Amino acid sequence: MSLRERTVNGAKWSAIATVASIGISFLQITLLAHIIEPHQFGLLTISMLVIMIADTISDFGISNSIIQRKDISEVELSTLYWINVLIGLSVFVFVFVFSGTISQLLNQPEIQPLIQTLAFAFIIIPHGQQFRALLQKELEFSKIGLIETTSILIGFAITMCSAFYYPFAITAIWGYLCMSISKTFMFAVIGRKIYRPSLRFKFNSISSNIKFGAYLTADALVNQLNSNIATVILSRTLGAVIAGGYNLAYNVAVLPPSRLNPILTRVLFPAFSKIQDDKEKLRQNFYKLLSFVGLINFPVLLGLLVVSNNFVITLFGEKWLFITPILQVLCVVGLLRSIGNPIGSLLMAKARVDISFKFNVFKLFLFIPSIWVGANLFGGLGAALGFLIVQIINTYLSYFVLIKPVLGSSYREYIKSITFPLMLTMPTIIVAWLIGTIHLSPIPVIMLILQVVSGVATFALTIVFSRNDFVREIKQQVVKNPKLRRILRA
Repeated sequence: MSLRERTVNGAKWSAIATVASIGISFLQITLLAHIIEPHQFGLLTISMLVIMIADTISDFGISNSIIQRKDISEVELSTLYWINVLIGLSVFVFVFVFSGTISQLLNQPEIQPLIQTLAFAFIIIPHGQQFRALLQKELEFSKIGLIETTSILIGFAITMCSAFYYPFAITAIWGYLCMSISKTFMFAVIGRKIYRPSLRFKFNSISSNIKFGAYLTADALVNQLNSNIATVILSRTLGAVIAGGYNLAYNVAVLPPSRLNPILTRVLFPAFSKIQDDKEKLRQNFYKLLSFVGLINFPVLLGLLVVSNNFVITLFGEKWLFITPILQVLCVVGLLRSIGNPIGSLLMAKARVDISFKFNVFKLFLFIPSIWVGANLFGGLGAALGFLIVQIINTYLSYFVLIKPVLGSSYREYIKSITFPLMLTMPTIIVAWLIGTIHLSPIPVIMLILQVVSGVATFALTIVFSRNDFVREIKQQVVKNPKLRRILRA
């Protein structure tokens, strides 16, 4: 099987697994928003934020450093395995011991036992991370997808069963721990058929991995802070309910694209790594990737912006109606972030995560004052607006700071790759908006269905009748039947 075929196959299996994961996670958030009170939901989102940041540190970029290396010995793998375990143990001790300080810093003393319970995940997770990386390196995404989907289902079942009888934040944490245990166990069982860690330890052999991982970890950590600084500020200034509402909107508009786009980036990172020395080929594939990401994200996020009011009432209930304007702003944020997601794979493939780290540090100094001022002036909506302002600046500067040093001068290609999916999406947005203004029914769920159906139909027709070469290429890759190809004008 060629690299192209393996990449497409990997993307298919990653798509299935990730869409399933997003769907299950979204269902869990929706049900929890109905079952538990907003205050408890807020405590859950704040405590999970702490763990996400800690999780970023625990891997130390080791998984991606293994993928990036073309060749790696068993001694190096064993060394990296035990370093991963030691880092995870260190993170557990730190989070558990300083949980009280962290909860006071966030002005939420109730989250201390939640954080302490979550910390046990860092003893478990490292024992499966390396095996996942090795499977990813070999583009074994069918196995990865099966393991991750199964573990998420286990976590979901435990969370929901517990929440119905005990409607508090801790139930979701029990589910998270069970998910982590099951996922680690399955990766370890399958991974050990490929490779078994030994007790051999040779630190000087993995210095390049550590350097790569250090930059990657620092970059990811700063990026996490950039994404979640609003939660910290809102938690301290306005309390758990507002912080929870903001995070609910964030989980709908920003987080799914951030998880969906790695379907492509996780697959294309090893693929990009294999063509890292062919600059022209790398450039062409990267801008195609940007356009493809736009075609996926633009209609969904702009469509969500248009139907947001009916969406919130239908899925979360009227008690969460205050998040509607926050959700609308974060839809635009999610759209802009989706454009930037593939850049990470490009930089990792070229081992230039140092550029990304420096840029993210710069953004952090923009984020903190923008979100703090916005939150203090306009609450959750102000925090979202501050996020949006910084994201606009980020999108403009990304080309000059991140893309140009790696791919060379190609600004017109960058702009074209962004505006192309936007133009294809506009008919969809106009139709969905017009349906919403007519008010065919007083029932929000009916209006939501009408808007979604009309929007999806419009976008489908736009794609079918498009004569663009890139759209035709996508249709040819997706549809193999000759008759269907003729119908779809592929």
